[in-house]
Amino acid sequence: MYNQYTLTNSPDLHAILVALLGQAGFDSFQETDAGLLAFAPAAQHEKWVAALDEYAEQFSFSYTSSTLEQRNWNEEWESQFPPLEVGDRLFIRADFHDSNPAFPLELVITPKMAFGTGHHATTYMMCQLLFELDLKGKRVLDYGSGTGVLAILAAKLGATDIDAVDIEQPSAENTAENATRNGVELSRVVLGELKDVPAGLPYDIVLANINRNVILATARALYGRLAPEGTVLFSGILEKDEQLLLESLSAIGFQHRDTRKREDWRAFVFTKN
Repeated sequence: MYNQYTLTNSPDLHAILVALLGQAGFDSFQETDAGLLAFAPAAQHEKWVAALDEYAEQFSFSYTSSTLEQRNWNEEWESQFPPLEVGDRLFIRADFHDSNPAFPLELVITPKMAFGTGHHATTYMMCQLLFELDLKGKRVLDYGSGTGVLAILAAKLGATDIDAVDIEQPSAENTAENATRNGVELSRVVLGELKDVPAGLPYDIVLANINRNVILATARALYGRLAPEGTVLFSGILEKDEQLLLESLSAIGFQHRDTRKREDWRAFVFTKN
């Protein structure tokens, strides 16, 4: 038997709450218009309430809980991940979906956690932008790799030295698993923050599909990791935060090159000149 914990929170808190609650032992998550759904075994309800109460004091969110009826959890899980078509070039599916030979490139990305529709919108834009870059022989950082889909696509498009980093252990593990599943070898998969990625040659391209707070907190450090004339793709940004991000990133020295829009989400292209 599972419990569902329905959180009402700002979208800016999604990433940090998923990270913290995942570390606390919650099984999976789903984004909603109002916040997050978190799922965990009902037998440990007191443990989950203690964790939620602790983080609610720190991050100012509310929650309710309910016991879920018995259901086919495999079907429930699979229903959260419809395949993603990026134009007529790319088909992204989980291992429980059928292949689609109509697409020249197919990635099999099986997630460990649910991300919701926002994940699909931002992933779509980031993949779209990757197809427009020359990745051959490039050194790439996937910052906040999640399932690893962007790092894997970069490898398929010719990047040869790719690091991936994520603060969540299930995501770091998932990145490595999905890379193997797609026959891709990543240079490093780092569990931790940007500062935990070993310093080396600067990156030609940085992929940062994360959220406003993380981007603002680490943008200057990212700038320092980027090669001259290098490119950063930012996404995970809501429409309401568009101007804030544009001004903040430009003030650091990034040059704004393009903005993409999909639903309520934004993706930016910046370069270092």
